Amino acid sequence: MNRSLHPPIQPNSDLRYTAPMNATDDFIAHGLEQARYALLNVRNLTDMVRAPVMLRRGVAQRAASRLKLLEVIVRRLVLLIALGLRLAPVRPRPPGLAAPLPPGVEDVTHTYPALAAPRRLRLAGRAVDPCAAPPFGLFPCSFRAGPVPAAPVFARIIALHRVLAAPEAHAKRLARTLDRLKRQGEPRPSCLPVAGAYRLRPELGLVASALPGLVNARLESWNDTS
Repeated sequence: MNRSLHPPIQPNSDLRYTAPMNATDDFIAHGLEQARYALLNVRNLTDMVRAPVMLRRGVAQRAASRLKLLEVIVRRLVLLIALGLRLAPVRPRPPGLAAPLPPGVEDVTHTYPALAAPRRLRLAGRAVDPCAAPPFGLFPCSFRAGPVPAAPVFARIIALHRVLAAPEAHAKRLARTLDRLKRQGEPRPSCLPVAGAYRLRPELGLVASALPGLVNARLESWNDTS
């Protein structure tokens, strides 16, 4: 696989949620740090630094299973940050005008095929904490041996890394989405326990177990219209 397809990820990147103000913020900072460490382990498991084109099926399945749990935990950590933010009024922006083309230049961008957009971690949708990632593998009662493409696994790793690199920025966007859903009268979301948290490292497992209570406590004011 072409190495240029994967943005460089530095093992020592500062992915910590900064400026802890209280016990909850300390918990968020600890949770993000543990998620970063777990993501680094998944990268090592898949040997991502060498950018292999194919992965052994067992390795890809283990990586996908760990990534699914990590995606749920990171969503909830970002949600916890978003629920603690106070949003400023949105200022309308004037529509931007495209710069005119130089003389003799023709706009032919419509003739190019659509480029595949990078994968993004879905932070909100029909549910605040969706777990809609399809399971890795084929349909039941089907079997296929041999290696599998590494690109889908690497795309999920990169998407998680982007969120962990800027959790506050993603939380602000999520807070806007939650505010819009609340004003539209959508029912209050709920945060259920994480299935499979017992398979995580103890430090990350404690974070996953404590998140539902913290998130649901901050969601108690969802129906408060005062």
